[in-house]
Amino acid sequence: MSDKIRQKDKNNISGYIQGGEKKVMTKFNKKMINVLATATLVAGVAAPIAALTSPTAVHAASSYTSVNTPSIGSSQTTNTTLGRVKVNVSQASVGKGESFTVTLPKGFEFATNPGVVPTAIDSTYGLGVYIDPGDNDDNDAARAETGYVKGKGLTVEKLTNNSARVTFNFTNSKDSVDLYLNFGKINVNGPSNGPVKATIDAASASGFTSGEATIANVVSSGQVSLSAADTVSSEENFTATLKVKEETAGSLGNSNIKLKLPSGFKWDSAPKNPATILFTSNTDKAIKPDDVKYSSDGDTLTLSLKKVSDAQTSFQLPVGFYVDDENSAKEGDVTVSISGNATTDVSSLVVGSYGQIGGGVSVATPTTILAGHDEQKIGDVSIKETVAGSFVKGRTVTLRLPEGARWQSTFESNNPGSNFSGSMENTNGLGGAEVSYTDSDKRTLKLTFNNANSTTDAGTLKLKNVEVATQPGFSGDLNVDVAGSQGLSGTVKVATVKQAVTLAAASKPVLTIGLGDQQVGDITITEAAKEAFVKKDGSREVILELPTGVRFAATPEVKVTAGDVKVKSVSTDTYGESNKGRLSFYIDSESATPSTITISAPKLTVDRTVAQGDIVAKLKGSAVSYTAYKGATDNTQNWKDNNTAAAEVAIATVGTPAPGATSTKAVFTLGSTSYTVDGQSKTAEVAPYAENGRTYLPVRYAAEALGVSQQNILFDKATSTVTLIKGSTVAQIKLNTNLLTVNGSVIRMDVKAVTNKNRTVLPIAWVSRALDASITYDATAKTVTVENKN
Repeated sequence: MSDKIRQKDKNNISGYIQGGEKKVMTKFNKKMINVLATATLVAGVAAPIAALTSPTAVHAASSYTSVNTPSIGSSQTTNTTLGRVKVNVSQASVGKGESFTVTLPKGFEFATNPGVVPTAIDSTYGLGVYIDPGDNDDNDAARAETGYVKGKGLTVEKLTNNSARVTFNFTNSKDSVDLYLNFGKINVNGPSNGPVKATIDAASASGFTSGEATIANVVSSGQVSLSAADTVSSEENFTATLKVKEETAGSLGNSNIKLKLPSGFKWDSAPKNPATILFTSNTDKAIKPDDVKYSSDGDTLTLSLKKVSDAQTSFQLPVGFYVDDENSAKEGDVTVSISGNATTDVSSLVVGSYGQIGGGVSVATPTTILAGHDEQKIGDVSIKETVAGSFVKGRTVTLRLPEGARWQSTFESNNPGSNFSGSMENTNGLGGAEVSYTDSDKRTLKLTFNNANSTTDAGTLKLKNVEVATQPGFSGDLNVDVAGSQGLSGTVKVATVKQAVTLAAASKPVLTIGLGDQQVGDITITEAAKEAFVKKDGSREVILELPTGVRFAATPEVKVTAGDVKVKSVSTDTYGESNKGRLSFYIDSESATPSTITISAPKLTVDRTVAQGDIVAKLKGSAVSYTAYKGATDNTQNWKDNNTAAAEVAIATVGTPAPGATSTKAVFTLGSTSYTVDGQSKTAEVAPYAENGRTYLPVRYAAEALGVSQQNILFDKATSTVTLIKGSTVAQIKLNTNLLTVNGSVIRMDVKAVTNKNRTVLPIAWVSRALDASITYDATAKTVTVENKN
């Protein structure tokens, strides 16, 4: 039993059950189980005892495992040692006289006849078979039961030059059996590259199962594997460990491998340390460290061996190189080209990374995000040293977003502290970055590096799953400005921002000033992605806002025409003093697929204050412009004040100017109610007067002088606002203020519009400028002449 591969205690038998759990049973227990199993079989009418020794195909239970698979060349060889295969035969599965055949593939033949061998590693024969009978050879009683005879348990016979038969001469009723098939001496003639598989065949009724096992691997003759490990990044000196492995015995032999560095680098004159032999022959042809030859000639390193080994050999060699010419050396990977008369598996090899002290910021894959939304993930940001040790402890890298974006932490809080919406991943010790935010609106993320890189490779800090918020209406590239005391600078794109929703009009009709119930085309609101309409934190309103003086004549139909978003509570109104028409509705549930909402055939009323030009509808509300309604006030106040529209579109145009503009010349005398218009004398209810260097005229007469017809003089008592319409110009003055609004633009006058004797009087000089009229003052005659240019 001393030759057995498995060493078993006489009182315990170890094995492994399914799932990897180890089981231990005493021999006594095992024998009891055998007795019980036999008793059970005897008790069963349909269970003959013969089943233990004459198994059917159902009981067949043998497995084949490759123990080792050496690499061999594709050239012709003799007496080549291939691998070994372990055959496990389950207990009570094979009877005396049962057999299986072993067949070699094409190009392989037995160099010597097959036979039984005394050890599991014996390679004496073309096919040497070793048997470990287990408890079938435990004692005389076991041998009597199984018929096992020492040295005669198997018969191995050659059938052809590449096949042999293995026959069992006993029954393995006491224990499982392990066989080892050693392919020791094989003649090889022109094999194909790839695995060499031996085929094992058995009768279907046998306890053996048919199969195959890999016994070698054919590689190109003379091939050598070459790799580099422990490479470093540096600005001057480099080290690396070259690993050389022969794929077959003698592959490197009398050949050599040449490694040429790129321009600007040179190899050291000697290796850093002697070679380490990883494996080689166990004969006098074994390769020793001194047998590895190292020869450098500037940029070219030549590796070779002093002798040829009779077994596969592998070694590793620590080498060094340096920057010889900074003007020629290029930053980045240092890649050597491989040549020489040995056949290698690579034509080039990276042996290091070169660069000056410094670093950079990059984003490999910018994302696409939505405007007006928060929690939008940008591309992963990599902050990397050029060479190891570039970043200094305590120095910073800053990342500044444009006005249209905020870091998620600063959107959520006016004082985010060190909170960071994302994660950090570091390599080579470049971690421990402290987070803070600077600037009044905290758009700048500052990273302070508290840990210096202590390795020989350039360190990287990657910011992953970083979230930002963007203002409504933002579109295009989202770029981050890079700066900080580490010396980095530049701009990097982290995402592309697209509108969350788009607004479109089916047509753009021409409308008339002063008319109601004027129909325009359908208006559609379309999501760019699912859940672009927001319903969270109480935000769910959508508002379609019209310009001042335009309102909805009635509430149009609003319906979902694509997707699965749900809306409710549609209404129309006007917005405060601005007199802007509005249509609003609420998102009842967010979409699972991008959706479209259609406002069908809306009708508009256009009052006489609307100037010529496009009527532009703006899409607002917290459901489409979430970030303008929510978020930290200090950091996003500008969005709330000026950037609330998610989208806008011209839905109509005003093409008919307000009628009534005429060309006139009026002369007024201070303190007199008499005045002339184009030479005709008229009488005013209130005389013009001068105060603080400004002349005031009653609004009715001032308008007449400025060429404004009576129907285009409007007064809103609720807001105390006078509106004068002349052609495409709309001038508005609010009483008791110095505010003059011309076509929506506010001008601050140096005096106020007031009332005198219950009549509204206007500063004629300011109003004349607004309506393109000229003023002449005659100090001697105390007259004011107003000439309308239209």
